[in-house]
Amino acid sequence: MRMFIFLGGVLMAASWGLTWIEPPFAGADLSPMALARDGRLSLGMASPWQSWVFLGGFAAAAVAALLALGGWRARVLALMAGLSPLVLLGDALIRGAQIAQQTGLPAPVDFADPAGSWALMENFLRPGFWVYLGGCAILLIAGVARSVKRR
Repeated sequence: MRMFIFLGGVLMAASWGLTWIEPPFAGADLSPMALARDGRLSLGMASPWQSWVFLGGFAAAAVAALLALGGWRARVLALMAGLSPLVLLGDALIRGAQIAQQTGLPAPVDFADPAGSWALMENFLRPGFWVYLGGCAILLIAGVARSVKRR
């Protein structure tokens, strides 16, 4: 199971620098690293909790991978990293209209309509997004499996 945690953590952490969304939708290639470099994604006392969850997921994934590589238990970190996108997705579904208005997206994305949003976004998603989701899924499954196995 440690190998799966290592693999999921490496995938999720590696997605940090990969392109997630490609033009023309975002204007420029969009990745978490590009957002942080441009100052649109940062941590501080005034940062929203969503930024902490998003960036914390990357940190938890990287630390889980290192712990798993060293033979240490990383179950809790794997769960935290794997759950982070689900928490953010739930928030996006709840606050869909507000998020769309705040981001000023050039296309009519309605986060309250996941099917419609998917139909619009699927042509612009790039490998970074899929690597991130794959890493999160592996970490979530490995973390849950380790938790269930213990009981």
